[in-house]
Amino acid sequence: MKKSMFSRAAFAGAIAVGAMTLGSPAAFAAVVCNTTPIAIPQNIDGVYLNLVTGATGTTGTGTVGWDFNPYASSSSTLLSFNGATGSGYVSSGGVISALASGAPIDASNTYLTGIQTTATAMGTYRAGVTSATYLGFRLTEGGNTYFGWINMTTGGPNGFPATINSYCYENTPNTQITAGTTPVSLQQFSVD
Repeated sequence: MKKSMFSRAAFAGAIAVGAMTLGSPAAFAAVVCNTTPIAIPQNIDGVYLNLVTGATGTTGTGTVGWDFNPYASSSSTLLSFNGATGSGYVSSGGVISALASGAPIDASNTYLTGIQTTATAMGTYRAGVTSATYLGFRLTEGGNTYFGWINMTTGGPNGFPATINSYCYENTPNTQITAGTTPVSLQQFSVD
C-alpha cells in the first residue's frame, strides 16, 4: 500500500487556502463576463453598453460610462459601432475583424477607434457573422487599458437582426485575453 505524500493536515490546509483564494476576487486576475443576450435595436440610438457594469440604455447620457454603442444609420440599414474615448476594435486593413476562437487580443493588435460607419470598416459585420466569431476590443477605465471580446450575431446584407450574445474582458490592465476565453464557472463540461 502506497502512502500519500500529503498528510491530512497539509491537505486540509491546502483546501482552506484554496477556499480563501476563491472567495477573494482581488487575490488574482479574472476574466469578467456577461452572458445575458442583448438585442440591438435597428435605429439611430441602438444600445449603449457599459462593458464593466453591464448597464445598458438607449442614450449615451442615460448610460453612465458606456463603452460600446452598436446602432443603425439613419436609414436603419447599416450596422455601426461607436466606441467611447479610448475604446477600439481589432481590425485588419481598415476592416473590423471577426476573430476566431483562441485569437489573441492585446496591445499588439491594430484597433479602429471612434465611430465606425464606413462600408469598409463594417463590411464583415454588415454581411453577417455567426456566434462562432468574436469582436476583439480594448477599453479604458480609470486610466487603464483592458482587452476583451464580444460575441455577436448579425444578419446580412445590412447587419440586422443583431444581438450581443455575451462578452468578456480581462480585469487586469494590459493583460492579453484570447477570443472565447471564459472563466471556469461559465464553462460546460461533460463526463464520458
